[in-house]
Amino acid sequence: MSVQKAVKSSSHYEAESNMEQDIVRKAWVFKPSGLNFIWGGDSRYWVIPREDRTPAELKKVSWLEVTGSYDKIEPGKTYRIGFKISFTADATGWDQAPVFMSAKIGKKGKTIWKRIKSVNNNIEKLKGGTGPVNIPDETDGRFEVFVSPTVAINQDTKLQFGLYEVWTGKWKTGLLIYEAFVEEV
Repeated sequence: MSVQKAVKSSSHYEAESNMEQDIVRKAWVFKPSGLNFIWGGDSRYWVIPREDRTPAELKKVSWLEVTGSYDKIEPGKTYRIGFKISFTADATGWDQAPVFMSAKIGKKGKTIWKRIKSVNNNIEKLKGGTGPVNIPDETDGRFEVFVSPTVAINQDTKLQFGLYEVWTGKWKTGLLIYEAFVEEV
């Protein structure tokens, strides 16, 4: 059972160490309590569930930033990153909101960005009813990160990833986040 907590003197939600291994998918799965949510410590903006089987629900934000990190990477391997999401029937603000995912290895690593057009292109279909879907989907193509085989022993090799829409400044509502995942390819 997970508990919602906010970072001191902040209204952000800081992840607990909450991830599960899915042996069938060869993936690590991050439930909402295992992710960081900007404005997630304030229930006016996000509802972070106490139950792992319940999605985090976006009430309203103009700055979408949901991040996670994974420290079990191995040099020379490739990892696929994604989120499982859906939308409430009354979700708004997503039609023209450019949604991106990012990833990098270590705090000083080069950030890789990927536009997730399937969110904008399928918003009406994703609203209340189709069930959760993985993003990026097949129309977006996979989002993968390769870890160099020549990683130094003392180098920061934590895989940091996120889901963002921070550019329009418009209010968005109704996003449901069930999980994020990191799969070895």
